[in-house]
Amino acid sequence: MTRPYSRRNFLQTTAAAGAALAGAPCLSHALAAAPATSSAPAKPSFPVADYHVHLSPTLTIEQAVALGKERGVQIGILEHPGPKEKIQTEADLRHYIDGLRKYPVRIGIQPIYAGWTKPFSKPLLDELDYVLMDALTLPRPDGTWWAIWQIDTMIDDEEEFMTGYMKYIEQVLTTEPIDVFGWPTFLPVPIARQYSRLWTPQRTGRIIELAKARKIAIEINEVSHVPDETFIRAAKRAGVKFTFGTDSRNDHAAHFYYCYQMAQRCGLAEDDMWAPKRK
Repeated sequence: MTRPYSRRNFLQTTAAAGAALAGAPCLSHALAAAPATSSAPAKPSFPVADYHVHLSPTLTIEQAVALGKERGVQIGILEHPGPKEKIQTEADLRHYIDGLRKYPVRIGIQPIYAGWTKPFSKPLLDELDYVLMDALTLPRPDGTWWAIWQIDTMIDDEEEFMTGYMKYIEQVLTTEPIDVFGWPTFLPVPIARQYSRLWTPQRTGRIIELAKARKIAIEINEVSHVPDETFIRAAKRAGVKFTFGTDSRNDHAAHFYYCYQMAQRCGLAEDDMWAPKRK
């Protein structure tokens, strides 16, 4: 398994730019939809949370808490478990939870690979407020993994890719113990222009159906501007809940534009938003 870049550091700086270059309905989508002089969409009237924040050398827990307070947004902290990640053992997870418990934040975990729960006991996992997982690292037949979030991802056959992608999305949504499905409907840079064509009603309907069946929330992702308005409206009609996420490791945490815009356009209300059960 070769991962020359830190998954989220690399993604944070390149995915949005690549999507914009490809013309996808991502970071440039909402900005292009309104004149440069238009005001930013208003913060919704319901309580807002950013459940996708990563601590880093440029964002300490104290800074994250301060940003949340300043912007009136609840903060949810995530860390990756798995090989070469910060959380590899039961002791690592214990240390992570205990280190954050004294702060007014939600404590989550963001697995990258299927079968991620094996090193951890259920009682300890139950202490987490939530689990967010995406489907951006696909398994290969030879046991390695394909990081489709990397900007240099190559796609030879669009339909073949979508078939395999949907298969893994279905695996994540039906077998992994998760609360939130992150980066939904993201497409690699080479095929991002084909978003509307490749995300057919059948494919998006299947994601919505599976999320609803297990009461998995759908993340509206601030970085990549996915899912699009059509998906959000369909998921809302189906009764699926939503979360907002910046996937930030810097002062962009709790700073929303696209999420607020979609809340406004799609008429999202407090009842449409997901929140952890733990008080």
